[in-house]
Amino acid sequence: MHRKQSANAIQGVASTASSSDYEKTDAAYERADCTTVRRSYAEATLENKLTMNLARSRIWTALAQDCRLARRPVRPQARRQLSSSVEPNIIKSPFHDVTLPTCTVPELIWEQLDRWADKTAVECGINGKSYTYAELKLLSRRLAFALLKSGLHPGDVVTIVMPNIPEYLVAMLGTMEAGMVVTGINPIYASDEILFQLKDSGSKMVIVHPDQLANLLQAKEKLGSPIRVICVHDYDDRHRSLPSGVVAFSDFIGGESGGDDADLGRLLGVRQDVDSTALLPYSSGTTGLPKGVCLSHKNLTANVSQASHPDINPIEFATKNYQDTVPAILPLFHIYGAAIVMLRSLVRGAKLVTLPKFDPKPFLKILETNHNIVLYAVPPIILFLSSHPTVSSLHLERLKLTMTGGAPCSGADIEKLRSRKPHPIIQGYGMTESSPLLTQGSLDSMKHASIGKIVSNTEAKVVDITTGDSLPMNENGELCFRGPQIMKCYHNRPEATAETVDADGWLHTGDVGYFDEEGDFFVVDRIKELIKVKGFQVAPAELEGLLREHPEVSDAAVTALPCSRSGEVPIAFVIPKSTAAESLQEATLQQFVAAKVAPYKQISKIVFVESIPKSATGKILRRQLKEIAQKKYC
Repeated sequence: MHRKQSANAIQGVASTASSSDYEKTDAAYERADCTTVRRSYAEATLENKLTMNLARSRIWTALAQDCRLARRPVRPQARRQLSSSVEPNIIKSPFHDVTLPTCTVPELIWEQLDRWADKTAVECGINGKSYTYAELKLLSRRLAFALLKSGLHPGDVVTIVMPNIPEYLVAMLGTMEAGMVVTGINPIYASDEILFQLKDSGSKMVIVHPDQLANLLQAKEKLGSPIRVICVHDYDDRHRSLPSGVVAFSDFIGGESGGDDADLGRLLGVRQDVDSTALLPYSSGTTGLPKGVCLSHKNLTANVSQASHPDINPIEFATKNYQDTVPAILPLFHIYGAAIVMLRSLVRGAKLVTLPKFDPKPFLKILETNHNIVLYAVPPIILFLSSHPTVSSLHLERLKLTMTGGAPCSGADIEKLRSRKPHPIIQGYGMTESSPLLTQGSLDSMKHASIGKIVSNTEAKVVDITTGDSLPMNENGELCFRGPQIMKCYHNRPEATAETVDADGWLHTGDVGYFDEEGDFFVVDRIKELIKVKGFQVAPAELEGLLREHPEVSDAAVTALPCSRSGEVPIAFVIPKSTAAESLQEATLQQFVAAKVAPYKQISKIVFVESIPKSATGKILRRQLKEIAQKKYC
């Protein structure tokens, strides 16, 4: 049936909204020869222009292109809109709303403990040390009791300076159990960087790994205010003496004398405010000084529930004979590692396998020796799995699903991995300020370049960078989101908060992107990273994706180089593949890209390098690249 005939069939029964008309309308949909129509309920109305509405997870695009439809009656519980009737071009999630928890983060995690109490909650990928779920809860409660007993109070900030080890989970959950606030510091930070976060957060206690102890103590000397230090010993160095004033973690929580779970449960039974801050992660600082992001229990539990929506959740509930494995290779001090990798996994009873840092050999061993693997990754890991010579089919065969986030990943890189191991590979998108998940691809998505659809209970819009007006589909603008996962505020920075979250609750991401006819979102670049060439905007990510398509390129990063004639021009930093290190020429790559882009997007200069500076989640640190380029060529 032609699309217009399909539309006429639907319009013929769409004039009223009685219950009998639902069946007639549904029958008309079944007669329509259009898969997207058959797979969803939707409606479209005509005001000044076509506004499309989405039910569940599909838009009947074919109809919208050719027809202007009268309103179709839609059952209220099934109705999901692609655009709001109140304000044009506001996009609503295609997924039905989930019931949001009204409990704290630890309460959500322990809620179904009886189902998997004896299963492994976390295992160290280096030495094999592990805790069951029951042990994790007991140790967390012992820490909570010890924190309260030490004189700290609910609302106080406890800092964690550790790599990914099993005790990180104990430290994080125990602090939250006591009603206190967790802030994590990158374990590779120098003393001055540690000092900044200790001061800014107002931390009262630090739980630290021995490898970071020296830098921490240097920072403590400069702090000027008292702060307690608890050190988590490695299993091989428990007899190593600690500096004066530093307490061993095992001694602090009381060892075997720390009380049983029932006793501690009674001591910690006071109900907490779910609106209180639970986590204080710091933004990356790639566009300025890091800022503490106040995330409440409600923010985090809402986002875990959104991420656990059945249409997008890759982790199955653990059973007596089944458990998913999640490699915890992304840093737990980062929101991606803390909320998506850790919390999302624990509420489903999965097994986390930690690595202190990304190391190919133990990482591949985790993939080789575990089953039902759900891998949360960043683009460099996707690139590693798709192209590194040490990765074999044996390492990939147990991958159940791979999700990439933290930074945009090119469709070409995803397709390379899919060609080696056919399995679902999806992109997610979020920010520290959104707890973090905002969009995620569905499990059957084949749009590899897309960051997916909006998660449940969430709205989005794309606004003009200059005017702030909301834009229709397929037009680039700033991505904005509103939902229960949006942060409370920046810590002690009301002006920065107002600049990021407006009076109507919209989080302004600073990312440039668009949405298409099916409600899938795409990120083009960062607003502050766009290169302005003679007034035209050039997205570095677009050029980077093209460069990576060249068979002799391993990785690439693009930034702006000041130019007196054009304002700015693109300059690329390229890592050649080892086989092409001597033969790859600048002109070859320039011509390769020039054949695929408009003249103003052509790359003016290519610098061959051995490494590209990136953050812990794989974001290219363009500010550093820009400084290098300006020193060398300006």
